[in-house]
Amino acid sequence: MDLSIKIWQKNGEYVANCPELDIFCYGLNYEQAQKRIKKVILFYAETAYDLGYNINPKDLISSLETTAPKKTGQFAN
Repeated sequence: MDLSIKIWQKNGEYVANCPELDIFCYGLNYEQAQKRIKKVILFYAETAYDLGYNINPKDLISSLETTAPKKTGQFAN
């Protein structure tokens, strides 16, 4: 499963989104938002696997390691 991550700045916070899983989170900076979305995606995968869904957390981790987040919206310099 290939996942994408989009991160943008809104009202002084950074919002991270994985559109394929419809997951959002935020961070005080870009790096924190990126780290948090990856943790949420891993939690999602582990929970789905524990519930018997055919999702392999290791595959998602591998996909995330090769996924560069896409910056969208406005970013402060």
